[in-house]
Amino acid sequence: MQTISSVSIIGSGSLANVFANVLHDFLPEFKLHSVLGRTQGKAQAFASKYNCRAVFNIEDFLKDAAPVVVELAGGLALKEYALPILKSGRTLICLSTGAFADDDFKQEAIRIAAENNGRICIVNGAVGGLDFLQTCSLQHGEHEVIIETTKSPKSLLGAPGLEGINLDLAKRAVVFEGGVQEAIKGFPKNINVGVITALASENPQTKVRIVADPSARSNTHKITYRSALADATMEFSGKPDPANPKSSTTAALSAAACLKNLYSPITFW
Repeated sequence: MQTISSVSIIGSGSLANVFANVLHDFLPEFKLHSVLGRTQGKAQAFASKYNCRAVFNIEDFLKDAAPVVVELAGGLALKEYALPILKSGRTLICLSTGAFADDDFKQEAIRIAAENNGRICIVNGAVGGLDFLQTCSLQHGEHEVIIETTKSPKSLLGAPGLEGINLDLAKRAVVFEGGVQEAIKGFPKNINVGVITALASENPQTKVRIVADPSARSNTHKITYRSALADATMEFSGKPDPANPKSSTTAALSAAACLKNLYSPITFW
């Protein structure tokens, strides 16, 4: 029998380890119950380390998963597992929000959650200010949203958007400028923040700029918002996860903060 303080996760990689350590060090009222992983050896090692159960398919996972499931495994995993989890009436905390750039998937997830008393929680990941963007979306008139992401060129290597491009690792360059849909297709492991920004601001015309900078020692995201109601510039710099330089450690922390908010008598929006 599960308690409300138990949580199950998808993924056993670097971000899952960060998340599990945060629970141990800062949120001891929450207990890891189970982990769903594709690679049995890796998932079993994770489960042994954090004293939880390792599961290798969604059917077994849903037999006794905790009421809250945290996705820490990437967009493909989110697309594969989100719908059955939501159909089971559970709360799903999503880290790989780039998957919601697929509007068909997003609408289907929303429909299934609504029909089955499920819930989708999209966390802020490596940025902040989503409450401000959501607040400002409740107005008439146009609003402009731009997010500029600056990363080390090495963290961008292998992205589909760089195919056929000889990226100079020693020179600062804008490697992408365009819409969210194109950005997530070209840089699926680097630009979840662009999708989060577009979702929170409810602006499908959000503009994305990706900069490769060899002098960058952190992943920097600058959000610019302009409307008749307010103007804002918000900049966030986070150190890359040492085990996964394409992501930021703060992304996993944001999932833990979301979990805390779900059960806390006081929350911040």
